[in-house]
Amino acid sequence: MRILLSLSAVLALTAPPAPAPVKVADAPAPWKDAISRAGDAARVLQEKLQARLARALADGGPVAAVSVCRDEAPRLAAEAGRESQAKVGRTSDRLRNPANAPPDWARAPLAEAALRKASEVPALAVDLGDRLGVLFPIPVKGVCRTCHGTPDAIPAPVRHALAAAYAEDRATGYAEGDFRGFVWVEVPR
Repeated sequence: MRILLSLSAVLALTAPPAPAPVKVADAPAPWKDAISRAGDAARVLQEKLQARLARALADGGPVAAVSVCRDEAPRLAAEAGRESQAKVGRTSDRLRNPANAPPDWARAPLAEAALRKASEVPALAVDLGDRLGVLFPIPVKGVCRTCHGTPDAIPAPVRHALAAAYAEDRATGYAEGDFRGFVWVEVPR
């Protein structure tokens, strides 16, 4: 009997295991500068995105906020990356936008953090050789539930906007304090 394996299956069998994440609080001293720069990049993204979302909510309500996350968040992440000479993004185990799929090195920590409270998920660092990958947990805040809460609690106009913007939305069902995902940063050492 012959067994045929796809190229991706062969690569998965021969690929080295992903590096183990380390809690940022326990990271080795030589990583501290890179972790600090990654934290600055994540903070820039979060501050810009939250400011833009607040403005959209004030001007057009939650429906307007949907387009901010869809259209502006990727640009804001790219800007934060350019400013910090890093790659920056957001990801989740329950994606709304498939373009936010996690980098390979973040998949295992993301799976481990899924379905936990954000307060239980530490910031993590991963040795990527010449770079450091850093993961910062995103907590669900009260206002986030307008778009990410239980489907029956999301207002109908928002549900319609989400359905129009994201055909395969899986980013609902969250309660305040839940782990929503990570801001990830890849920063040179």
